[in-house]
Amino acid sequence: MRVAIHQPNFMPWIGLFHKAAMADRFVMFDHVQAPRGRSWLTRNRILVQGAPRWLTIPTQGSGNGLEMVNEVRIQWDDRLVSKQLRTLAQEYGRHPHFDDVFELVTQIYARRPALVADLNKSFLTGVLARLGLEVELVSSAKLSLGEPTLLELAGSELVLATCRAAGGSEYICGAGSGEYIHPSAFEEAGVAFWEQSYVHPEYEQRGTREFVSHLSVLDALFNVGFERVRELVVHEARTRVRAG
Repeated sequence: MRVAIHQPNFMPWIGLFHKAAMADRFVMFDHVQAPRGRSWLTRNRILVQGAPRWLTIPTQGSGNGLEMVNEVRIQWDDRLVSKQLRTLAQEYGRHPHFDDVFELVTQIYARRPALVADLNKSFLTGVLARLGLEVELVSSAKLSLGEPTLLELAGSELVLATCRAAGGSEYICGAGSGEYIHPSAFEEAGVAFWEQSYVHPEYEQRGTREFVSHLSVLDALFNVGFERVRELVVHEARTRVRAG
C-alpha cells in the first residue's frame, strides 16, 4: 500500500494531484494545528487579467488561534464567497473548458460545507473523480481515533506513524519535506521511502504572454480540460518518482 500525506489545501495546484496519482491511499492531514494567518489551507492563486492573484475562502476565527485543521469554519455570509464565483466567471468564462469545470465548482459551493477541510476534500474528491484517478482519501483525524498516539507525535515521527496507521508499506514524500522527514527512520520501520520529484508541466494558457506556473489546478482545467490534465498528471506520476 503506497501512502501519501498532505494537508487539505484549498483548490490546490496540479502538483498535489500528481502526488495523489502516485498513491493508493491519500491521507488528509487534518488533525494537526491549522497554520496561523494566510496559508494554502484557505487560499490559492488564479490568473486575473493575466497576472497571478489570490483566491481566498473567508473563515471564522476562534480568537485563540489554536484550531485544528478540521475545526476551521467557513464564513459563508461573507461577500468574498460570492465574489469568488463571479471572479472565476469573469476571468475564465471564455476559456475552452469553462462550463464543465465551473459546474463542478458551483456544485461544491452549493453544498455549503461548514468546515474548510470538508470543502477542500470535496474539491479534491470531485477533481480526482473527473480525472479518473482511483485514490482512497483518508482523514488523519479519523485515523487518530484508532491510533491515539498520533495526537502526541510531531515531525517525522508523526508522519511515519500516520503512514503506518493508514496501512502504508510505502511512503511518498513531497518535494521540500526533507528538512523534517528522516528517510532512514522509514527504512528501519520497513516502510519503503519515495520522494516526489515534480516538474511543473506547461500547457496552453490563455491570456498571458509567458506561461505562469504553480497556480490552482483550476487554471489548467479551464484551459485544457480534465482529459488533458489527467494526461499531464499520470505521465508525470509514472516518470517522476525516485527512491529516497
